[in-house]
Amino acid sequence: MWWCDIFALRQIGWFSDNVCRSLGNGKHTLFWTDVWIGGLSLSVRFSRLYDLSMFKESSVFHMSHLGWGEDGGAWRWRRRLFVWEEQMVGELLLLLHNVLLQVVKADSWLWTLETCRSYSVRSAYRIITISPPLVNPVPVADLWHKDVPLKVVLFAWRLLRDRLPTKENLYHRGVLDRDSILCAAGCDLVESSQHLFLHCNIFGSVWHLIYRWLGISAVVPSQVSAHFTQFSVSGGVGNKRRSITQVIWFATVWEIWKERNNRLFNDKQGTVTQVVDRIKSLTFRWLKAKYVTLPFNYHGRWLSPFTMLGIG
Repeated sequence: MWWCDIFALRQIGWFSDNVCRSLGNGKHTLFWTDVWIGGLSLSVRFSRLYDLSMFKESSVFHMSHLGWGEDGGAWRWRRRLFVWEEQMVGELLLLLHNVLLQVVKADSWLWTLETCRSYSVRSAYRIITISPPLVNPVPVADLWHKDVPLKVVLFAWRLLRDRLPTKENLYHRGVLDRDSILCAAGCDLVESSQHLFLHCNIFGSVWHLIYRWLGISAVVPSQVSAHFTQFSVSGGVGNKRRSITQVIWFATVWEIWKERNNRLFNDKQGTVTQVVDRIKSLTFRWLKAKYVTLPFNYHGRWLSPFTMLGIG
């Protein structure tokens, strides 16, 4: 559903900074990670308790049903708490003391940029265009993915900081002259990181086939770092989906760069379909420990990783 895509935007800074949760029955509000009490998510305010909780993805309703009073069933931890951690639980209990759920009212989102509290494209466009660009909006921790080879992680780290030897960067370093900085795909535009990996008529079209493979839709942003963040959540809500989409993102930018270098240095040119097939193969190779069957159906077509893991 389209609402799942909007829901996933909670993890993108400009959006999450301007929405808040109006609590009703608590069934669709995450207890720890949604902002629904005190102006800050409980996972941030009580990060230690969140790390130890056995109910990280439970709703407010579920936690209330388990009991969040002293010695309530909601407080199950991975280990016995230290004294100072028990004091944090006491602080959390005080915060929850006056919370009353409204059984007949559903939870809802409120958009803080409009007086009517309803989302509008106009206000979203305004906040995006007036906000200064972030130098490095991607947390370093998100790049160190256990299923991705270290050399690819380091490559992505350089890409997100625009440190790859693209033709534009080589021109600024004095290595190439102005007549030699056009894209390796032959599209007659300057080969910058944003152009090569996102907006090139050839290499950029790789993403459209990847989106189709995963069954998702999205508008490609202008910056590579924003695309990493967007693509990470585009598969939907949940840690498994986020992890898989990140692996696919790493595989895609890696294969785009390899194809670029093949065209530039080896005079070898693969089709977009061949590049996408290599991306799919590489994705399953990196995730092979999680699969027990081949990633094809009876018609010889690639299956989505979500389907393979049973979370499609």
